[in-house]
Amino acid sequence: MPIDYSKWKDIEVSDDEDDTHPNIDTPSLHRWRHQARLERMAEKKMAKEQLEKDKSTTSKKMEELEKKLAEATTDCKSDIQKQIDDVKRQEEEWRKKEAELEEKERLEPWNVDTIGHEAFSTSRINKITDKKPAPKKTDEEDSKDMGTFFQDNETLLERLGSLKGGCKATEIFLAEHPHMASDYSANWLTIEALNAAIVEDEPKMKTMAEQCIIIQYLIELSKSLNAVPTNTSIQKQFFKKFEAADPSYMKHYHDEVKAFEDRLRTRAQTKREAAMEEVENEERAKRIEASPGGLDPQEVFEELPEEMRKCFESHDIEALKGLAQVMDEEVFKFHFDRCIASGLWVPGKADEEEEEEEEEAVASTSNDSAAN
Repeated sequence: MPIDYSKWKDIEVSDDEDDTHPNIDTPSLHRWRHQARLERMAEKKMAKEQLEKDKSTTSKKMEELEKKLAEATTDCKSDIQKQIDDVKRQEEEWRKKEAELEEKERLEPWNVDTIGHEAFSTSRINKITDKKPAPKKTDEEDSKDMGTFFQDNETLLERLGSLKGGCKATEIFLAEHPHMASDYSANWLTIEALNAAIVEDEPKMKTMAEQCIIIQYLIELSKSLNAVPTNTSIQKQFFKKFEAADPSYMKHYHDEVKAFEDRLRTRAQTKREAAMEEVENEERAKRIEASPGGLDPQEVFEELPEEMRKCFESHDIEALKGLAQVMDEEVFKFHFDRCIASGLWVPGKADEEEEEEEEEAVASTSNDSAAN
């Protein structure tokens, strides 16, 4: 069968028309013609949609009338039948209009907007990747691998943690040691930054915090591209974007670094307080263990009345004896018994000290006499 080329004869293409006057802007004319054609197509589409809507309404009305006719009495059937005849005539008019639209559309020349349609569309983006992701490690395996990484790269980790100069210094470092762009490096930096915050070494903590955030940003970019952060192409792409980043992105970056520093300070304060509490508990346990009656001598001393506490601070036994005469007997006895149980007061030791003082005084007097 010969190929029928007749359907290609009537194609309306405004861009190949060259019959315009030299004083007329041809591109503008083509745009106007194209816009007019689009408006005509939109009007036809609206007319077709309105026709479909009217046909649907008429069909529903016909169904209702037929249902009424089946249920109506003999007297009402004539009126309902008249309505049905009117609806049928209306349906016939809709069919004629539909046929006219179809014929008009068939005879209309093709144009750039109707000559074809998109059958399907798809987009594919090749992502940089070195290899398929490895099976997920167990916590024990991951801890072991992290310990090995720390041990094998101890010197490099210390260099990374001491880098100053922000992202540029990190770029130079990773260009020589790309394998250091890993979660393990970020973990090491976090730990060491926290240790620096605990001892309140602010410059060291800030340097490590910034390096940690840079490594984490690089890792996040590699995840979004389904790649590994040690890929040198990914690293170059990251630092190139970082260098050309707009002010809003850099503000977000600096805010992230500051927030990380604040979290480190808060965590360091918590760990310092916990360490101090642990030391205090150990010292308290030792004091209680050494006391005769199982009481903490420090707590007993702090709970003493002010007058008794001054006597113990100055080691003034005579003042303590005088206080026993004027203070409420039960109150004095309660606190004094606690002093004995905690070891603040050792019964009999005061008398021994008095005898020693008297002996020292007598010896001193004898020595003075002999000298004379």
